[in-house]
Amino acid sequence: MNILYVKPDEVGEKKIQVTSPEDIRHLSKVLRVKVGDTIPVSDGSEWEYVGRIEEISEDGIILSIVDKQKHGRELSYYVELFQGVPKSPKLELIVRKSVELGASAITPVYMDRCVNKPSGRENKKLVRLQKIADEAVKQCLSPRNPIVNEYMNFNDVLNVLSDFDLVVFPYEDEENRTLKDLLTKDSFALKDRHTFDKANEIDTTSEGEEKILKDYIPRIAVIIGPEGGFSTKEVDKFKSLGIRPVSLGKSILRTETAGPATLAMLMYEFEL
Repeated sequence: MNILYVKPDEVGEKKIQVTSPEDIRHLSKVLRVKVGDTIPVSDGSEWEYVGRIEEISEDGIILSIVDKQKHGRELSYYVELFQGVPKSPKLELIVRKSVELGASAITPVYMDRCVNKPSGRENKKLVRLQKIADEAVKQCLSPRNPIVNEYMNFNDVLNVLSDFDLVVFPYEDEENRTLKDLLTKDSFALKDRHTFDKANEIDTTSEGEEKILKDYIPRIAVIIGPEGGFSTKEVDKFKSLGIRPVSLGKSILRTETAGPATLAMLMYEFEL
């Protein structure tokens, strides 16, 4: 049976309350669960549960928690995709495949060469995109709770990149430095330095440092341009922040391919 995803505030100390009408309908009408059945549950963060169904009604389903443990299928890193807004409906495909390939968050970004411009309908689109992300994460049985963030403009993205340990900036005109170079030469040195600093901030003992090293999850940003790629002005702004471009190989990839391809390469590097 697929994992049931619930909100963290639906999980109590001993009970889980399912309140989503869609989940109630799916469990009772499609899967036809009965009182006494057990099902796997995720709260979208760090915990997985086994719940036993105690009560089924039109208003909700109540489960008792019979087992609780840290999830074992989550990735060892956090990655957010900043995607230049493409023509419709490419963004739906990008969201679906990016979540399947490990993205924890996806942020649509208006850039200089985007064909689609701000329309005032972004909030309505976000509802649809979030539903697609939720369906995708259920399909791959991941305990993640992927978020599709509000649309941003390019300059706002520049202001948040300092929150990440590693920024991956694929650029079609880069000929010398590859993503492989970035991952093998830069990312692990950065990770080790950041981890060491955090260990010293929290606990200077070897035991404390060991715990930080074990729990550390690097934060990675992947930035993909729209169909027309990045403008020269945007590339210069990245470089002014010390963010160097990388190549994804000899082929020029479409915008709807570049993001998922980069995420797949990160998964290979960190997980396989």
